[in-house]
Amino acid sequence: MIALLRFLTGGLFIFSGLIKANDPLGFGYKLEEYFVVFGMDFLNPLATGLAIAICVLEVVLGMALWVGWKTKAVTWWLLGMVVFFTFLTFWSAWFKVVTDCGCFGDFMKLTPWQSFSKDVVLLGMISILCYQRSRIRPLGPAVLGTSMVGLTAIGATALSFYTWNDLPLLDFRPYAVGKNLPQGMAIPDGAPRDVYKDVWQYRINGVVSRFATEDAPWDSLQADGRPAEFVERQTELVTKGYVPPIHDFVVSDLNGNDYTDDFLGAEHAVFIVSPFLEKARGDAWIKVAALVDWARRNDIKIAILTGSGREEIESFGKRFAATTWPFYQADGTVLKTMMRSNPGLVLLNKGTVQDLIPARRLPSPDELARRIGSLR
Repeated sequence: MIALLRFLTGGLFIFSGLIKANDPLGFGYKLEEYFVVFGMDFLNPLATGLAIAICVLEVVLGMALWVGWKTKAVTWWLLGMVVFFTFLTFWSAWFKVVTDCGCFGDFMKLTPWQSFSKDVVLLGMISILCYQRSRIRPLGPAVLGTSMVGLTAIGATALSFYTWNDLPLLDFRPYAVGKNLPQGMAIPDGAPRDVYKDVWQYRINGVVSRFATEDAPWDSLQADGRPAEFVERQTELVTKGYVPPIHDFVVSDLNGNDYTDDFLGAEHAVFIVSPFLEKARGDAWIKVAALVDWARRNDIKIAILTGSGREEIESFGKRFAATTWPFYQADGTVLKTMMRSNPGLVLLNKGTVQDLIPARRLPSPDELARRIGSLR
């Protein structure tokens, strides 16, 4: 039994660490959500670094458990981590503050209570391993364990930094290459819809009570014969309906006019995505300027898509001599999901994502022309 728990626990930590190392920037965004919830916003600049450290630590601890390397320290580290995560997921579930723990990145979304249940089971498994750690035998000589753990640490770190500096190697997001955005936004026929109910509050004989619509509290009379006194009506969600993978993507100009269909229906469209302009890589805008000029000359729809406000956009335009650029706005959180680079390029062909290119690999106009030409 100990052998089974050892390999299951180690495998889960390795898988969890690697799947997050595949997208450390996305995991960093999730950490920022937790920082906001706990009033620790000052840690936001460290989110990505902490995300990488956690990814590497999970993979290393999982491998160490597998090979039986320094079992006392490893099992205590595992126990400490799972106790912390169990508290975190319980807090999220109970207070409904973070809807997805990010345990497995975009590969698998877990509800808060599912995340908590998973951590409770894991806590039990690791507690047994801690108690029975003397039965965890090394798989070979000490030098083998040290070598395996060392190589694992190097590999996990290299993977994390590569994907952070570029894009996820495995893309599970709804905006991945090959995904059709209009299809991702559509609700299938027959899909369950949100079900709501009205809750009425009426004061009867000095006491405010809640009633369902079928109770018809407006027909009730108080002891003195007066009608019940209306206080307020609330609409509550009873059953959550189908939520499409893409449900908040709207492209609008600075005046609030919706241009989503214009871009998604175009033969070719280019989004230069910058969730927040003030955090973007400054050296990338020289290439962006050339791409904007080329797209306009060749009648290719292009948008600088950002979650920044009008004032930030106008300030940016003056600073980079970009006051005539085609700025459009979208939800910043959606844009962070769409592109794990700031800025980054999204190439669309009739609403289907053909390419995702990070800032460090932005193409020249000639390269983009060849890419678009190959789609004709």
